[in-house]
Amino acid sequence: MPTPYNVLVILVVELYAYLIDLKLLLINLLLKSLLAHNNFRHMTNTCTDAINKYLMACKNEGWLSREADKFLFANHIYNSINWESQTNEEIFHILIESQKQKYTGRKGIKFILKSGREKAGVFLSLSDVTLLKKAKIKPLNKIDWSKRTMSFTGGISVWVSTLFPEKYYPIPMRNINEVVRYLYNPRIDVFPKNGLDYITKCQSFCEQSHALLKQFPLEELYLEFWNALGTNKNALTVSKKDHLGPVDWVWLTQDFHLFVLDRILGKFGKEKTDISPVEFEEPTIIEGGSKLATHMRYERNASLIKKIKAQALKENKMLNCVVCNFSFLAQYGELGLGFIEAHHIYPLSEREGAQVTRKSDIALVCSNCHRMLHRDSEMTIKKLKDICVGGTSK
Repeated sequence: MPTPYNVLVILVVELYAYLIDLKLLLINLLLKSLLAHNNFRHMTNTCTDAINKYLMACKNEGWLSREADKFLFANHIYNSINWESQTNEEIFHILIESQKQKYTGRKGIKFILKSGREKAGVFLSLSDVTLLKKAKIKPLNKIDWSKRTMSFTGGISVWVSTLFPEKYYPIPMRNINEVVRYLYNPRIDVFPKNGLDYITKCQSFCEQSHALLKQFPLEELYLEFWNALGTNKNALTVSKKDHLGPVDWVWLTQDFHLFVLDRILGKFGKEKTDISPVEFEEPTIIEGGSKLATHMRYERNASLIKKIKAQALKENKMLNCVVCNFSFLAQYGELGLGFIEAHHIYPLSEREGAQVTRKSDIALVCSNCHRMLHRDSEMTIKKLKDICVGGTSK
């Protein structure tokens, strides 16, 4: 039978272990809080800068006027549809006729007319109306879209956001995932690039943009633009507004993302061809003990590394670090465009003689993570990634 002294020792040891666990938990929470704060500060600065540029383009360059068709279309559909009093056939007729309608001199909306799933000209069917009606009460990912005529981006996304702007935002084009990475730098390893997952993943970020846009004097600019459309003889007849409705805000949010994609990232329409990855040599000196030790120089396949960077840049203009998701473009704008460092997963200092470098041997990382990977000879991409998210490596 244990003595009172032994029981006391056991209790003290258990209490000490508990306090250590509590301390580690608090440290992890603090690290996560600091990470979230830094990400929020980055997000706020990037978004504010982008919105100010958007406002200037709307005010001084007539940006909204160039996009007038989609705003006229969205308002026309939103004000023409009544799900309670109209039949599916009547609604189908209105939606089809909307693409024969002239808005600012042109018939229809380009991305809708090209949104057919199998044939570009067949962009909507009567059965699609039944599916769209379900989107009023069901989340998009709870609906069976397998027999749809529409594509997800130019079709479903456009119709549901115009018919139900209180629930959905339009995502009528690709590459909005790059806009999201630029504005919000989310910690998402894989962001869908198309399809239903792409549309649904973008919704929460659209909501964030919407909330931020409402903090700026955008409504006054839009109302001035909208009410001036009434004087355009070539435009669809419009009623004057004294405030913005839900359909205006969701399409303004889409328009802001289009602006970022086009003017800031240069990814809308014809992509820029003069962007190339910035070369950066791997550190050539490391600190060892009380002195600096020179890295042994080994033959590198610089051509391969350049190709790897170029391919990564083509797939994701943000060139996010594979460890912490940091983007030099997101943080520094044009100055950081094309910048990333190449880390050799198998240290060059452990090789003997000239070696062949393969694509799988290279990881693209930011400067900070690159230094951390070289600071500990046993550090790996996975271990450092676990540290970054406040986890523990096993």
